[in-house]
Amino acid sequence: MAGTGQANRARLDSTGDAHPDTPGLPEIVDVWSRTTSKYRIRAVVLLAVNVLLFAGLAGFAYWLRSGEVFAPAFGGYWDEFAQTFKFGRQTTVTLVSFLDEPISVQDVPLQIPIVGLLMAALIAIPILVAILYRFWASLPFIAVVGFLAVMPWLAITLLASCLLASVRPFRTRLRFMSALFGLVPTVIYLVLAWKGSAETLAGTVDPIDRIKFVAPWALAIVAAAAAFAVVLTIAKVVNYRPGAITPLLAIMFGLPVALFEFHVGRDELHYRLLEALSEAHFADVDASLDLEQAVWRAWLRHPQPRRRWEDVYEIEEQKWLFELGTDMGPYESELIRHQSELTRRCDWFREHFPDSRYSLNALFIKARALDMRVDTAEFRRTKWIRFYDEFPNAASGDTWRIIAENSPDSLLGATALVRLAQLDARAGDVERALHKLQRVLAAPAHQETPVTQRAVPEEGVLRGVLDREAPEASLRTAFHQVLLEAHRLYELLARNTDPLYGYEPLSRPRHRTAPLWFGLMDLDPRHESYIDNLRVLRSAYPDCQLEDNIDLEIAQATSSLTLRIERLEELLRRFPRRDAVPEALFRLGVAYKAAGRPEQSHAALSRLATAYPDSVWTRQASRFAAEPLALRLTKAER
Repeated sequence: MAGTGQANRARLDSTGDAHPDTPGLPEIVDVWSRTTSKYRIRAVVLLAVNVLLFAGLAGFAYWLRSGEVFAPAFGGYWDEFAQTFKFGRQTTVTLVSFLDEPISVQDVPLQIPIVGLLMAALIAIPILVAILYRFWASLPFIAVVGFLAVMPWLAITLLASCLLASVRPFRTRLRFMSALFGLVPTVIYLVLAWKGSAETLAGTVDPIDRIKFVAPWALAIVAAAAAFAVVLTIAKVVNYRPGAITPLLAIMFGLPVALFEFHVGRDELHYRLLEALSEAHFADVDASLDLEQAVWRAWLRHPQPRRRWEDVYEIEEQKWLFELGTDMGPYESELIRHQSELTRRCDWFREHFPDSRYSLNALFIKARALDMRVDTAEFRRTKWIRFYDEFPNAASGDTWRIIAENSPDSLLGATALVRLAQLDARAGDVERALHKLQRVLAAPAHQETPVTQRAVPEEGVLRGVLDREAPEASLRTAFHQVLLEAHRLYELLARNTDPLYGYEPLSRPRHRTAPLWFGLMDLDPRHESYIDNLRVLRSAYPDCQLEDNIDLEIAQATSSLTLRIERLEELLRRFPRRDAVPEALFRLGVAYKAAGRPEQSHAALSRLATAYPDSVWTRQASRFAAEPLALRLTKAER
């Protein structure tokens, strides 16, 4: 012990920390062992610098999940913070969602090293501070993790880790061993987080791809252990002078930021947030409970003797239907606000990221938002508020046109051309609509391959390992559905030029003497008055070339399955050789299947395949037969 004390005094003499004759000099075990003001000031300054750097790292961690740098300034911060303590509830600030939202490691594999290194820094730095600066100095870092990175459970875990690493009896003279002891609670935390994510992702992710959701946590543990070894070695070499943590913290901060900036890009984050916002705005809403509550309140307001519950229910339902169908109603007003917000966000994205691979995707989201409508007929049937975009709005025409001009041969371009063809036909320019549809149908056959299977490869050594899907993949728009819609519209327009009426039954007449102001293309199939308007159209143009298609539309819009079958059978008897027959046979086969009449369904589809082998509806029937029953019936009903 005497020899050790003399060695310690000699070391202190060489640095000027103490006088050589000072008895009982303490052993240097951390940065506070040096008592001179020079080292104390340096330790405090570098600790403050470390806190600031760590706060930047935590801000980056929150930004990756929300697009917001400073979490407390974000609206609803405390509500989101509180929700992290509600077990079984998914929020945007849980560690489980870190790998899946808004940028999924499945879609962007380079997020694996970014998230892994980021988590390693968030875990390792507080533990190292607790060892080299003592436990109390780690508390600001733990607070940063909890309140700026908005990971309160990780902060609580780090509190236990820092205690294990720096407080006796767990603290040892082997600092690296102490750090590894401190790592144990965080390892348990990450394992539990992985189990939670595995349950969340079960059934939605290919088992092979699940390794992508394990890799960041494994990398975080290994990188944290490596950080322990590097920093503690440096601290030992410099005899625990202040400054051992700062260089490594700067590197661990800069590396994931640089990887993200140069190999992923800010546009990736902002686009994913834009996409998530679009999905949230137009998600289905079960309004049945709200309607029941509204009926209950209205029923209680009625004086005694109260009216029948059924009468009050009908009155309140009609109020909701009126609100859904007018611009002044709350849901329509909300739809308009959502359309305005998405339009503004899409324009902002294209302004700030004009060269982004998601530029056309942003335009696609904007155009779809402008086309969105509330399905009032669906609400009447099921009390669900649903949105649809199959009947384009004239306001979206310019946006669709930009997509078609910039990428006519892509999936997005094909969808844009179909929407523009609908608008052209509605405006009476059928020739232009046919030209656009011909461009879609003439697309190369390889484009029928689902777009999600065609990856965009990274360059260099990462090629193959970090391949990313094509930008259109996340939009979930199948090309075969676009082709089907293009085929259907093309055949409708090309085969129904009436010798007497011309294109009048199809599109809006151009002269004032026409019997109606609208044609078939002007009618929204989801509108509650669709069948009535079709009957008016058929009466206004008796024996027109389009009559079989009008009857087909009436049959398709019929909610009663039995009545729909009857109308389809009647159509086939009246028009056995008209252009609506292939689709009518397909729809009849589907209806028979839904009604539990498989033999008749098979007969109808076989007749279709025999009489019209080259029809798009024959190919659709083959696809329908190959799909699981529940899935194909759902799609067919749409």
